[in-house]
Amino acid sequence: MGEKAEAKEKILETVIALLLDGQDASKVSNRKIASMAGVNSALINYYFQSKENLIGIAARECMEDIAGILKEHKEELCPADRIKQMLKKFIDFCFKNITIVEIFINSDLKQGSTYTSGMLLPLFKEHFGAAKTDLELKILTFQLLHPLQILFLNRSEYKIYLSCDLSNQIVRDNIIETLVDNLLR
Repeated sequence: MGEKAEAKEKILETVIALLLDGQDASKVSNRKIASMAGVNSALINYYFQSKENLIGIAARECMEDIAGILKEHKEELCPADRIKQMLKKFIDFCFKNITIVEIFINSDLKQGSTYTSGMLLPLFKEHFGAAKTDLELKILTFQLLHPLQILFLNRSEYKIYLSCDLSNQIVRDNIIETLVDNLLR
């Protein structure tokens, strides 16, 4: 790995470590991130264009890790249960890293949620087999993701509308169970 690629990787690894430690990386200065990574602070904007982009990429990496862990346990759970577990872990990560994930979700929504949908698509294909077309499966992933993204981004409004506290893990888990069960029938 070249020196430049190594610096870029160190910066990303530093922000991922901050996220996994539950710290709000958006409140850590570029200078502090660079210092922790042992690189020049100008490299953050050089490689990632902005701290927000860097945080979004780091959050995406964390979410990919969650999806990867669930792939390792493929034999233990049916596709529907793996979808539920993946979403529960994602949502838990979201509530531990609210500011960062808001950046990620807004970015993902602007891109049509195709990135996050793509992580769920193989599980939907496995669940439905040949019974649904690719288009139908992609629409189903959007039908599942968009309500969760909107609920997360508008937590306080939906707390009133749904008469439940979305910061409560049991409530979130029940919402995920209901959404997945309704879509996979």
